[in-house]
Amino acid sequence: VIDGKVVNNIPASERGIGFVFQNYALFRYMTVYDNIAFGLNVKKENKKYIDERVHELLKLISLDGLEKRYPSQLSGGQRQRVAFARALAPNPHLLLLDEPFAAIDAKVRQELRSWLKEMIEKLGITSIFVTHDQDEAIEVADEIIITNKGHIEQKGTPLEIYQNPQTAFAASFFGQTSQITNYQSFHSFPKVDNVDKAIIRPEFVKVSKKNEVQRFGPSASEGVVERVSFRGDSLELLVNVNDNQIIAKRGLEEKSIAVGEKVDVFIYRLFVTVGEKAMLLENQSLVDDSVFI
Repeated sequence: VIDGKVVNNIPASERGIGFVFQNYALFRYMTVYDNIAFGLNVKKENKKYIDERVHELLKLISLDGLEKRYPSQLSGGQRQRVAFARALAPNPHLLLLDEPFAAIDAKVRQELRSWLKEMIEKLGITSIFVTHDQDEAIEVADEIIITNKGHIEQKGTPLEIYQNPQTAFAASFFGQTSQITNYQSFHSFPKVDNVDKAIIRPEFVKVSKKNEVQRFGPSASEGVVERVSFRGDSLELLVNVNDNQIIAKRGLEEKSIAVGEKVDVFIYRLFVTVGEKAMLLENQSLVDDSVFI
């Protein structure tokens, strides 16, 4: 049902749906111009309108001047823009995108995410974007629907879901989370009955060298660094604390930490799960909820 109208028995070309495939699915033997014009030709629009619409879309996707090229003469990012323009050409009511950036390298994918969000906002077209990339979902979506094994776990704005996950699956969905079974082995967290596990995000953790001044020193636990990985803008640490492996971040401007080094680990907050429910617990050592070192 689209906008109150059942479309099951309506021919696909008349449903008002645009579709962008994961692997472009452009017609190899057609030029960029003809690919974009395909849906309009199927609808038997007049040639003048088709020409105006195609050139309007070429300008929109910043590929004007390349209309005579074939898909094989384009980069992956350019091909996906053509696929996007082809889907938009018939002025659909709804745009469906099936992991449209999966076949594109990371740098171009990042650029296209920003471009796509800007285009969709400019056009004002309702779009459903399927992705397994959490960062992609957070950046592109106005509303996220997290599904698991055929049912909806949670829906809401990216910020709502990230900050207030309602289920165990939603809590562990974003980022590189660490999961531990005995959160009470860490200092200063309130006790909750029947907890199955705790989920800790890297931004919930502060790792300090033994000789560094710490505001919450008494509530820190000792750990041993098992791995240090360079992530471009930060270092990712894997620290063993009370036989739990915790992932944390450390800024490049801070003193370096080596594998095997003993460190102090303070956890600001964590999610605990009871059955399918998740709840956020704050470390009781925090005097002010806004403190976040």
